[in-house]
Amino acid sequence: MASAGVAVICYWNGRVKKEQNNVVYEGAKVNVLPIKVFHGTTYAGLLDKIYATTAIDRRNFELNIICRYPISSQEYKPIPIKNDEGVELMLVVPSRSGVYCIEIYLEEEPAPLKAEAVALLTRETNGVEVGDDGNNNGAASSELSNYSPKIGNKKLKMEGRKWDGLNEDILVNVLGRVGMESLLLDAPFVCKSWYKASREPQCWENLIFPRYIKPNDLDYISEDNEGENEISEKGYAERLARKYQGNWSVTAFVKFIVNRSCGNAKIIKLPTCCTVKALEYVANECPRLKVLDVSSYNPSINAIIPNYICKWKNLDILRVGRFYMDEILPQNRLHCNNFICLSAAYNYFQGDDAAFLVASLPELKYLDLHGGFIEKEDVVKILKGCKQLVHLDIRESGFL
Repeated sequence: MASAGVAVICYWNGRVKKEQNNVVYEGAKVNVLPIKVFHGTTYAGLLDKIYATTAIDRRNFELNIICRYPISSQEYKPIPIKNDEGVELMLVVPSRSGVYCIEIYLEEEPAPLKAEAVALLTRETNGVEVGDDGNNNGAASSELSNYSPKIGNKKLKMEGRKWDGLNEDILVNVLGRVGMESLLLDAPFVCKSWYKASREPQCWENLIFPRYIKPNDLDYISEDNEGENEISEKGYAERLARKYQGNWSVTAFVKFIVNRSCGNAKIIKLPTCCTVKALEYVANECPRLKVLDVSSYNPSINAIIPNYICKWKNLDILRVGRFYMDEILPQNRLHCNNFICLSAAYNYFQGDDAAFLVASLPELKYLDLHGGFIEKEDVVKILKGCKQLVHLDIRESGFL
């Protein structure tokens, strides 16, 4: 007997808003389409169907799926759908509550920034314990320190000095390009010289945290439906989970990484689960910051960004999720003399927002507003007012 299908009404190009006893979906140009989802569909299968139906660019945008879940005949709650179990529970709603269909709301997020890293280190650990607790001081594994690369089945001979004999300045320059995961969980265990070099503050100037770092975030990432970057982040999160197990604090982890930079951090991309205390610590300990990315949807963090702009006098680039324009822009104008790039995707421009942006940041060179809602007249205002603008991204924007 064929599996029965469930009618699912899919909404996108908007944002979820929680009201008393209800959940609504707001947007100037909300799209709605019904899809049929069969019992037994996996989370990966649901995502495939949604991307195919909505034509949302999977390479550039990630989706948060929110189910308008009936708690009673008069009350609804926003329930995130993040795994196979969530899909299964969602599909039984009609049989349990007597409704004819299910409503799901989509929130699009820009794909995470890719770390500017060069793959110069081997990621093989050859049985070395994962995690840098500092107790072995980077004791060398003979297999790693004598590692020779291979092409096919042929092992290449290393001429001259070994990897552990590299000039320290060169080694620090290389390690500063490999990314946080290798700096934390790989390089320190190659040999003593690499351990010493990996602790240099210059290696920790670019702090690109993975989007998900908590052990209970692992269910959010599925190898069946995510790209190469997301699969890599899952591997990183799993390694951190094995290392720290139950002794995990996001605030403590962010502080630990920031401390490695000794105040030299210039680029920081914070994880989705970043805490207010962690952001406050970043503000106080990273005075040289030039690039800040808090684009993951975390309303509590985005709301307090304006409080800390005054700490980052050298800030050039800011990427935010929810954009509090009337609070952020005056702070940028007042404290960040070299500010040139603002990314605030999936936001609404209305009223005098465009004029306010032009008045606050007339020397802006790069502006990303893709996926949001803006009037055509406001686009013209921005182009005329920001005379140094060389890049404006309004892809997939709704024009009011």
